[in-house]
Parts: sequence; structure tokens; C-alpha cells
Amino acid sequence: MLSLRRYTPSDACEWDAFVEASKNGTLLFLRGYMDYHGVGTGTGRFTDCSFIYYDAKGRLRALLPANIDGDTLWSHQGLTYGGFILSEDTRAGEVLELFDVTLAWMKQNGVTRWTYKQVPTIYHRCPAQEDDYALWRNGAVLKSCLVSTTIPLNDASLYPPVERRRHRGERKAMEAGFSIVESEKLELFWPIMEANLHDRYGVAPVHTLQEMQLLKSRFPERIRLFLVTSPPAPLQRQEETVVEAGAVVYECNDRVVHVQYGHASPRGKEVGALDLLYLNLIERYREKGFAYLDFGNSNEQGGRYLNENLIAQKEGFGGRSVVYRMFDLTPSPSPKERGDDR
Repeated sequence: MLSLRRYTPSDACEWDAFVEASKNGTLLFLRGYMDYHGVGTGTGRFTDCSFIYYDAKGRLRALLPANIDGDTLWSHQGLTYGGFILSEDTRAGEVLELFDVTLAWMKQNGVTRWTYKQVPTIYHRCPAQEDDYALWRNGAVLKSCLVSTTIPLNDASLYPPVERRRHRGERKAMEAGFSIVESEKLELFWPIMEANLHDRYGVAPVHTLQEMQLLKSRFPERIRLFLVTSPPAPLQRQEETVVEAGAVVYECNDRVVHVQYGHASPRGKEVGALDLLYLNLIERYREKGFAYLDFGNSNEQGGRYLNENLIAQKEGFGGRSVVYRMFDLTPSPSPKERGDDR
């Protein structure tokens, strides 16, 4: 028999240790990442309502990163994906029970809806789709499906090759003298990204510069910045080298590296700076033994619109689709609530 209790900040070490040893945990579920905007304190954008689950012997069996907003439980509103974090020995029947005790808690506390974001399959260290079955059994409704483009790194024999135009862009950038450096200076990249997002979509980045600087300081080995620079023009000092493109990448776990942000300046776009950068990252992380490089989704309007130009660019590097799914489910009424006294 499983039981749950709400997470408290004193649980952070136990929480993080379980995430790192789990079969589907990632960087996003570590408390230093989740809590950067005050999730764990109740003073930030989201009110934390994460759960820890124990068996009858008091052993930690699962985690649920979550927040509560009105009468809705989200897992998780502030993260790209959420859902149950499971140990490698978790079985299907146990996951059904995880859903049962969570839905029972919701009924007891007047929470009427649960919005559940699944961990995409590429992040699973071993099969971890028990929640798919439990969602179906509990009548969950698919509310959103985003298409992300993912490149296999350890066995590309069955996948499309990189398009020739991507290699042409790489050669053009190299002929222009562009080079790639790893940097700690997010402030050199942020204006390029902000300008692109504002001009193209009229939006700001999900993270402010200050938030990303904080996150990078907490995870310096797992949140990394790569820049494409052009050589200084004649009469320029070396320190005046111009940044033409960049990418913030998350080493999410030992399987997947995710491109959180990737953008180029107007000149960088003309000269193929992102072609040079992305092909370099693919080789870099292939050599490091990662299984996938994930570019993220190419959707707008919650998945209803597919930006075909954007996804075509990503697919040109040899990537194909993985979905990020979000479900809604509600507690089933009791026999008394249904008017059934039998």
C-alpha cells in the first residue's frame, strides 16, 4: 500500500538522489532547477505541490514534481514536461496505485483537475511508460501534443543523413573564419536571442538573463553555452570579436542533450553560423556517448500550429519527431456522488 506526502525543502537531498538514480529523471526535476523561480518557497510564480510516495515499509517509491493553481494540480506548469519519476524496479500495478492515491488526495482537498505532462520517451533510461497505461485506465484526455525534433547519436544507420545544404552552410561559416567557443558569458548571447524572438514572434525568452545565469551557476557542468564568433575586423582589438550565434544546451541526463535556445545574428544567418554550431554539437555529444540531441518543439498555439520552416531546418540535420504530450484527468465520483447507493 502506497502513501503520499507533500514535498518540503528539507526533502531536497533525498529528492535529488532519487531523481539521479531514477529511470526517467532529468535535470529539470532537480530541486535547484525547479525552485529557481520560487516554486519550492510558495513566493514565486508557482505554488509547489510536489509529492513523495512511500510503500508500507517506508521506502521511497516515486516522486511527482507538481504545483497547484486554483483547483488544478499541474505536473508541472513551469516545466517542459513532468509526470511521475520512477525507480528502475517500478511495475505497472504500482503506477496504477500512484494514480489512485493522488486522485484520492485531490478529492479530499477539493482539487478537480490534474494536468499531467509526460516525460518524453527519449529521456527514459529503460522502459518507463507505465503512466501511459494508467492515464488510459483513468480516462485521461489528451490536451496537447507538441512535436520535437530529435537526432540519434549512437546509431544513425536507419536515420536520414544530414542535408547537403546544412553542410554547405557549415563550409560557408568556416570560410568566413567563424569559430566555436564555449563561454560563461550569457550576456553576449541574450541580445541576439531576444531580438530574434521579439522580431519573429513578439515574445520574450522563457527565462530572463538573470534566471539563466542563476541556473547556470547552479549547474555549471550541465547547462552550457556555445558561441559562434567571427574574427575581429582590421583595426579591431581581439576582445572585440563579434558573436554571430549561440546555443544554450542542457545535459539533461546521461542520454539526452537538449538545445534550450539556439539563435543567430542577421549576419550569422546569412553565413550559416547555426549550421556550423549544430553540426559541431552533434559530433561533440556523439563522442561523449549521448544517445540523442533534442532540438525541442516547433509548435505554436499549444501544438495546433506546426512551424514547417522551423521543423524543416531541424530535420535537415537528420532529426525526426518525438512528441511531448499533456493530459487532463479528473477524480472519478464516488458511488454516493453519482447517486448510486449500491
